[in-house]
Amino acid sequence: MPLLPASWYYPVHLICVSILSLYASFILSNCDNNRLIAQKKSLNVVYIYAILFIIIVGLRPIGAKEFGDSGTYAAVYGAFQRGWLDSSDGLGGDWLWNSFMFYCSSFLPINLFFLLVEFLYVFPLIVACKRWSYCNSSLLLLFALGAFSFFSYGTNGLRNGMACSFAVLALTYIGGSKKDKLIWAFLCFLAIFNHKSTSLPIIAMLFTYLYPKPKPMFFFWIGSILISIIAGSTVSSFFESLGFDERMTTYLDTSDSELFESFSHSGFRWDFLLYSFMPILLGWYVLFRRKAEIKLDYMLLLGTYIYSNSFWVMVIRAAYSNRFAYLSWFLYPFVLAYPLLELNIVPNQGRRLSAIIMILHLGFTLIMFLR
Repeated sequence: MPLLPASWYYPVHLICVSILSLYASFILSNCDNNRLIAQKKSLNVVYIYAILFIIIVGLRPIGAKEFGDSGTYAAVYGAFQRGWLDSSDGLGGDWLWNSFMFYCSSFLPINLFFLLVEFLYVFPLIVACKRWSYCNSSLLLLFALGAFSFFSYGTNGLRNGMACSFAVLALTYIGGSKKDKLIWAFLCFLAIFNHKSTSLPIIAMLFTYLYPKPKPMFFFWIGSILISIIAGSTVSSFFESLGFDERMTTYLDTSDSELFESFSHSGFRWDFLLYSFMPILLGWYVLFRRKAEIKLDYMLLLGTYIYSNSFWVMVIRAAYSNRFAYLSWFLYPFVLAYPLLELNIVPNQGRRLSAIIMILHLGFTLIMFLR
């Protein structure tokens, strides 16, 4: 039985994350590094909320319009349960996801299946935050909970959200030992064969690992803007011809009037471009102005984000290009928060700056909800 009316879920989530963010920002503003470690236990409430989110949102009302494609997934799942479809059918050509649904349908009711998917969406993020930071993992997770795409991809783009969470966790393993690299390969396998569009950030991740040079990242992103302005429609057609994702043809076909009207601000999205630019600007400041000592984790985060986001910029005019943008935006909270929390970029004032940016980051989410 749903714990809340369907229309309450997102507002309640935003209220909870806002309270947690205000509490965390107060601690950040009044703590140096040593005192923050002492406050670590008081920030464990973030993990408690993440667990509650998994349970409450996982057991959400089935088929409610507020949860977008959840109704479609529920219908396909029901068809599996009734024997109308087999594992070769389902949604798109992602065989691992379809096999996963088919197998679960033999013994799990739909509400418990959604609960399991929600766990597989959130738990990899918790583990990734723990692996990135001992002292600040709860704050990294709080940035993720406050991202404006977080709730949507836990209730609407289910398999995309889950697959991208596997990709986030994979980022924490690629630079490790041989055993870690095997885990990385396994997580990439889970990501790609649940939603093959994640091959883009995974390729970007691998390229950054093999060629971790910062200047080409920034030049590539700037070049993508020029390409989009000069030859945006040609690039969109090129991606469509690749069959990169079974839904990309629909997303990139701006002649589809229904989709165009649904995404009322199609065209060159200067607002979303500015939003995407914020972590890149911060990265430029960290690398070239402050010249801080850079950890491989941050270089991997920044490079994967920049290269993935560049391909979205090239197709930015397309209707529903926001779905393509998610292939970089799922990293947004981490690439924004990591240098603030883990690198000494503003001596003596770094904690206060982290608190301010955390509130601004959440503020964008609130504005997107209210607009």
